[in-house]
Amino acid sequence: MQKPLNRLKADPLPWLLDPENPSVRYWTLIDLLDRPANDPAVQEARAAIAQQPLVKELFVSQHPKGYWGDETKPYTAQGAVTALALLHLLGVPPDKRTAAGCDSFLKFCQNENGGFSLTKKIRSGIFPCTTGEHLSFLIYFGLENDPRVRAAFAFLIEDMSTDDALDCGRYQHQECLWGAIAALNGLAVLPADMRSAQSKRVVKRLAHALLDVKYDFEGEHKRWLTFGVPRAWDLLSALKALVVHGYARDPRFMPLLDLVLNRQDEQGRWWCGSVSRTWPLEKRNQPSKWITLDALRVLKQVG
Repeated sequence: MQKPLNRLKADPLPWLLDPENPSVRYWTLIDLLDRPANDPAVQEARAAIAQQPLVKELFVSQHPKGYWGDETKPYTAQGAVTALALLHLLGVPPDKRTAAGCDSFLKFCQNENGGFSLTKKIRSGIFPCTTGEHLSFLIYFGLENDPRVRAAFAFLIEDMSTDDALDCGRYQHQECLWGAIAALNGLAVLPADMRSAQSKRVVKRLAHALLDVKYDFEGEHKRWLTFGVPRAWDLLSALKALVVHGYARDPRFMPLLDLVLNRQDEQGRWWCGSVSRTWPLEKRNQPSKWITLDALRVLKQVG
């Protein structure tokens, strides 16, 4: 990994590479050290991922038809959305089980306009953020050419092109920064043949929405400096979405990066501030491999 390690107080890579967490080890090898898929260490880590208790539990709880929990309610802690997002995060390879899960998700979450919603038949205001956030795992699990997934991308680009794209009724009709992060995450995996002048304009607009905010980290945006596992809407999530789209060198980016860097401890690690109650991957108020991994992903892009 090239230096921006000089922005760290210590080198956390040996800690991230500990086989105790094969998922973090796998992503560290792939994303930070650029090891190829056929590298023996990568193959060993990926084989170990399938043996993790959480992975086994998720697949045991999957219905033979592919869904989790209530088939018609994928947006629950035990539902398809959570299960597929976790399997993606953990680096579980695509297979027939993940394909069936994605198919069930699309069947019960996709509106006729292409967007994803809590209730398939109702055009909810949360469509853009849920659509953007879930496209990542659909692409990871191999559905790039599925017409339903391509319809979701088309919906996201079109919906985010409107003047009031980020206007959120749940946020006093202010611009929804979480929606901007989620949409950027979705557009980060946009198939090459769907990229266009319009999609580039959308990315630029969303990036500027995040970079131009007058953040109040003592008040309204205080929670943005509490990093959680899995990732949520926080400052590190915003920076991670921005660097993927080439904004690491933007002068507005660097002061925000400094705030993240100031959260590391003397060992170059970041701590976990919040966890999932249903599927806790780490412990609160402890050094977090997952958050440290994301921080280093951002630093690599900056470097």
